[in-house]
Order: sequence, then C-alpha cells, then structure tokens
Amino acid sequence: MSHEKNDYWLRERECERCFAAGGPYYFISTENLDWLLYTKAEEFVAGTNFLGISAGRSGLRILDEIQMNNHHHVLGEGTYAQVCDFCDLMKTQNGRYQQAIGHPSLKDWAFWIDETKDLRSFRNRVGYIDRNAYLARLDSMPSGYPWSSANLFFNGNLWLRKEGVEYGSLGVRAKKAICHSHDVSLPSNFRVLDGMLLRSSFVDYKKTERLFNSANQYFSSLTKRGEADIEIAAMLGESIQVPSEEVVQIVSGWFPGQKIWQLEKQVAYEAAKMMKLRLRSSNRQIVQTLNLTPAEVERLFPQPK
Repeated sequence: MSHEKNDYWLRERECERCFAAGGPYYFISTENLDWLLYTKAEEFVAGTNFLGISAGRSGLRILDEIQMNNHHHVLGEGTYAQVCDFCDLMKTQNGRYQQAIGHPSLKDWAFWIDETKDLRSFRNRVGYIDRNAYLARLDSMPSGYPWSSANLFFNGNLWLRKEGVEYGSLGVRAKKAICHSHDVSLPSNFRVLDGMLLRSSFVDYKKTERLFNSANQYFSSLTKRGEADIEIAAMLGESIQVPSEEVVQIVSGWFPGQKIWQLEKQVAYEAAKMMKLRLRSSNRQIVQTLNLTPAEVERLFPQPK
C-alpha cells in the first residue's frame, strides 16, 4: 500500500473516531411552505438571527444549515431535548416575527427530525444541505450563497476576516433589534455585523471539517447526487430527479460486469422497477437508460391521461 493510501485511511479512521466521540447528530428540516418566509434581505437577516438565537439558547451545536426562502435544513449535534428546544425556539421566534410583518401564521409549522447514525449518512446530509444553494438558484454556488454555512467550510480566507463586534459589547437597544424581543440573552462572544449574527459564531464549521477526509471529499459530496438524496427527499416529501449521467452510474452499479443497455428483457424490467422505486426516474429517463421501448415502459408505469 502506498504512502498516500496510508494517509487516506489514517485520516478516514480519525474522521470515524471524531464522529463516534460526539453526537448524537440530528437532521432537522422545516416544512416547505407554499408561501415565502423571506422575500428580501432584511427578512433573511431576521431568519439568520433566529437560527443563532435558537442555537445559543437551546445549546444545540449546529454543524451545517441552509436558509431558503420557504424552509430550513439544519444538521445539529446534541441531545434530543436540545433539538426539541431548538425547534420550539425557531417556531416561536420566527412565528412572532412573521405575524408582525403580515405573513401567515406559523402555528402549524412542521419540523422533521431524524437521527444521523453513521458518518456516511452525515456526509450525505451535508452534501444535500449545501447543494440546495445551487439546485434551487441558478445564480449561486454553495460558497457564494449568503444564507448558509457552506461558505465557512475549508475556506482558507476565514482567518483574514475580522468582521463585526461581539454581541456582549452592544447596547440593549441594538440587542433588542437583533432578537426582536425584550429577551436578549445570548452568548456574549457571538459576533454581529450590520445587525446580523454571523454564522461563524453559531456554526461549528471546524467540527464539520473534521468529519471529512479532505476538502476534496467535501467538494465531491456537493456534486454527487444519488440514492442518498432520494431517501432524504422522500422523507421530506420533496420531488427530485437524479441527472441521467448519474443514473447510468448508479444502475450500472446494480449490475456489475453487465452493460445496462444489453440486459435481458426480464432483468431490464426489474431494473426499471428499481429505477422508479429508488431513483424516482421518469418513464422517459428509464427509456433513455435501458433497452426498453416507450410502449414497454408505459405498460409498466401507466401515465395518467
């Protein structure tokens, strides 16, 4: 075994030890609302502050998160009680604010909580969270999207930043403006810039970095879509379709040593069923991938007229 391979496996074992020594880890996702929580920068800033407030007061360690205009995804480390406190605080803080600006009530805002039990799932979920920035928006890469923690990971320029001031140095009026409340209790070392709690204060990005073998592995996770995304999307009730080139790689992995466009007919039918069940492939994608005609696929999966 070469020196490079030894280094890889040494780093991988260290990642495993780091994961096992911590936890439990939870993936938290809010319901995709049919209206927009955040429509302009000041509303996104308020939502960011509620994330920091909820983390600071609940004690949940946030390891990754993204704030979209109608939902949040969060990967956290802590007890289940801390997760529940975090969700309750998010719902209460944000609900009060949304009502104040004339948005619908968040009384029935649903949160999904799922424990992340192994390192592979943890990495998949980081990739899923951070991919949201460019899957949902064509004008942004993960590191360029301002409302997530993706730009903190493996960023060699962070040490150059000396942004903001400590929360503890602010006056009461400024603290009330950040918290949108008379309750201004927060860790004094949180940093604030232009009225916003900085994500680098309440996201433990260094811990997340230690759970990846390298920066290259992290960036690879951002572009690798597949069954992991399908599983998470199914849990959240989201629709997602894996790109065709990745579908070919996944299906080829199900039938090692065989050319998937030359599978025997019955085997191709089984492959089609697996594609529909596991990958949620469209009929057209199945036709493009396997040696089946549109009529054959239509008989397997009739489309509503």
